[in-house]
Amino acid sequence: MDYFYSASVMGYGNGRLWHSKFSFPNFTRVTKTITLQSRIGIPFAIIKYNNSVWNRVGLHNVGFYKFFSETDLFKETSSIIISLAGFDHEIEHMVGILNNSSLLFGGIELNFSCPNVKDHKNRSIPISKYPVYIKLDYSQDPYEYSLDDVSGIRLNSVPKWCGGVSGKAAQKYNWEFIRKFTREGINVAGCSFTSIDDLKVLKDLGCTEIGIGSSILTNPKLIEMLK
Repeated sequence: MDYFYSASVMGYGNGRLWHSKFSFPNFTRVTKTITLQSRIGIPFAIIKYNNSVWNRVGLHNVGFYKFFSETDLFKETSSIIISLAGFDHEIEHMVGILNNSSLLFGGIELNFSCPNVKDHKNRSIPISKYPVYIKLDYSQDPYEYSLDDVSGIRLNSVPKWCGGVSGKAAQKYNWEFIRKFTREGINVAGCSFTSIDDLKVLKDLGCTEIGIGSSILTNPKLIEMLK
C-alpha cells in the first residue's frame, strides 16, 4: 500500500508554507493546489468534530510562477506531486513548463473539484511526462474525462459551503464512489479512514493508494502506526 498526504496537513495561509507541518519521509507529498496567477482565498480554518474535520479554505496561493521559482522547496522532487487548477489553457501552460523542467516530480494532480474552479468545466488532460491524477468529489462523473491518460483518481472531501467534510462523516459518500469505480477497473485512491480496520476495508475495495488528510489531525497515533 502506498501513502500520500495533502489537504488538511499542508501549511496554508500567507507566506511560503508549502511543506507539511508533519514529516513522513516515506509518504508522497501533494502540494496545495496552485493556480497560474496568485489568488487570495477566504481564510483557512479547521473545525474538528468527533472523527471528522471540516476544512474551510479558499485556494489562497502565490501563483505558479512564484511557487515554481522556489526550487529550494524541491529537495526530494520525486516524492512530490504538483496539484494544479484553472482553465484548460492555464493548466496546459503550467504542465508544459513542468515538462520542460529538469526536475522529475512524482506526478501532477489536476484538481477539478475545488469550489473555486469547479465551474470552469475542465475536461482536457494535457500531455505530461509525469503520471497524471485527477481530483474529483463523489458527485462528479469520472467518465467525463479521458481516463486513458490518467493514472488514478483522488477524492476531494464531501463538499460543504466553501470547504469539505473529511474523515468519518465522508465515508459513506466517498466509499460508495470507490466501490463503484474500482469494480469498473478505475484506480481510485482510498480516503476517509479513521482506524486500521478502515484501511482493511479500503484494501478489500481494491485501493492500492491511501490519501491521508484529517486523520493526522484527529488521530495522530494512527499515523504513527502507519509510519
